[in-house]
Formats: sequence, C-alpha cells, structure tokens
Amino acid sequence: MYMTFDVITIGAAVRDVYVQSKDFIVENRGTDTLPEACFLLGGKLEIDSPVFSSGGGATNAAATFAHLGLKTACIAKIGKDGTGKDVTEDIHSHGVYTTLMIQSEKEQTGYSTLLTTDDGRRTALVYRGASATLQAKEIPWERIHCKWLYMSSLSGNIPLLKKIFAHAATQDIHVTWNPGAASLRLGLNKLKPLLKQTDILSLNRDEAAQLTRLVPSDLRTIMKRLTECVGGSVVITDGKHGAYTSRGQQCYFAYPSNVSPINTTGAGDAFGSAFTAGMIVFQDPIMALRLATLNAESVIQQVGAKNGILNRMPGSRRLGQIHVEPYTL
Repeated sequence: MYMTFDVITIGAAVRDVYVQSKDFIVENRGTDTLPEACFLLGGKLEIDSPVFSSGGGATNAAATFAHLGLKTACIAKIGKDGTGKDVTEDIHSHGVYTTLMIQSEKEQTGYSTLLTTDDGRRTALVYRGASATLQAKEIPWERIHCKWLYMSSLSGNIPLLKKIFAHAATQDIHVTWNPGAASLRLGLNKLKPLLKQTDILSLNRDEAAQLTRLVPSDLRTIMKRLTECVGGSVVITDGKHGAYTSRGQQCYFAYPSNVSPINTTGAGDAFGSAFTAGMIVFQDPIMALRLATLNAESVIQQVGAKNGILNRMPGSRRLGQIHVEPYTL
C-alpha cells in the first residue's frame, strides 16, 4: 500500500549557491535599458560568505507545504552525485518526503549561482542539468496518491504536462500550475486546454503578460483573459505592489507590507505554494492571499529561497494583519 500525501510537487530540483559582494556594481546605462551588474573582466572580487541551499520550484514549494503542516513529497530529477545527495538531504531537513525523487545515471544535478545585490536583485547563472530532462516514463505514477499536485517548471514538456493533467483527472487530484519560461513562450492558445484543467494558476505580472501576449501595464485585461481561460483561480503577484487573485466574478487584491527585500529568489514559489496551502486549509481566497503574502514577505527577508519560509501556520491575528479588499476587473 503506497503512502498518501496532501501535496506532491513536480518540477525542478537544483543546488543553489548565493553570492553577495560589496564590490558588485549596478549601473543604469539609460532609460531604455534595465540595470546591469558589472564586473571587471579578468579581475578578482571578494565575496561575503556564500549560502548553499537546494533550489528549484519543486523543492521550494515542497518546503513551504511541509512547514505549513501538510504531508508533502517532491518529484524531481537529480543526478546520482554528491550534489544530488545534498539537495535530497536539504529538502528532507525541511520535512519533505524524498522517496519519489528520481536519480539519473547520465545527467548531473542542476546547479545555479545567484549573484545578489544589496537590495535583493540578482543575476542567476543556471545549469539545469538532470532537472530539465524529466520524462513521463520516469515518474512512478502508481505511487502518486495525493489531494493536490503542485507543478513548477517542466521545461515546456507538453507530453509530460498532458500526462500529469490526465492522471490528476482520473485520480480526482487538484492541480496548481506555476509554468516556467518555456511553457509561457508557447502562448495562451496552445496552453488553453491545460489551463481549463488548472485549479490554481500562479504567475507574476511579467509572466502573465508574456502568456497573454499583452503589455504588463494592462493588468486588468491580462486578468480578464486568464480568468476566462483558467478552470479555477488565477493568482498574479506584482512584487512590492501586492498580489491579486480572481475566479469568475470574484477578485481580490492583497496589500503588501513595508518590508525591505534582501533576496527575491523563491518569492514566487513561496507565494504560489502558500496560496495553495491556504486554499487547502481555509478554502477561502482571502485567507489564502494573506497566508501567501506573509510567506513571500518572510522569504525575501532572508538569503536563500527556503531560509525565510514560515515555520508553521500563522494564527488568525497575524493573518489578519494583511489587508485584502475586493478588486474590480
């Protein structure tokens, strides 16, 4: 008899190293370009103490679910190497079951180096490794017994996405989907059949704009378009400007707190997974928005995508500190 979980996450698992230095220089070259992190070619920079952690959307989300008291397992592909062992041990330390992790004999575990500025912005140097090669035939489908699946980046693997949604439908499993860049590039029309089967779609504002092929400033139209296409709830985060959720005619906005970010890596994972946890526990989008906001704001005040995750489900008083109000589309 296989174990039954509250949530199983599926997606990427990598090893992250966060690097900060007072010698990192951020330059604004003009109004039409984004700020650039600059380094002297051939030079040598002193760095602060590096921070090592597991990373990837599947592991980050799994840690949030486990911290909030939900029985959680993670499905992700790693290499049969020391780095993969480190990733597995790290997520296990967060209370995540690792028995469904997939080891590759051929590929190495993915690895990211995150160059982080003092204000929390970062540039990521990414080797996706084994995490980008996950195939449907490698997943132990007979062992997927859960109430919810949380999907992060699957490198635009449409056959795998279709298989996951089909399995969820046959097992009466709810699905949260946080698509990666490769999936977003496919566009709304190609993904519409899958979006109709999605219970919670979680994106940031720029990702939502990319998926709908609209400009980021036209948020209301973006939300209307997604709400029409998604079978369940749409969640859109807007960084320091707050977050939104909509389902049908029901729409809400959560005001942000006045916190200063140290690191923004993992904020989206923290928000989407905590919103899902809130819907599981409270079955209320307002409470889910409050929980997600608290978790994401806690994460961005620590270096690393997991160090700031809430240690337990907050009480009603703390949740009530996040102001949520109706929003008109």
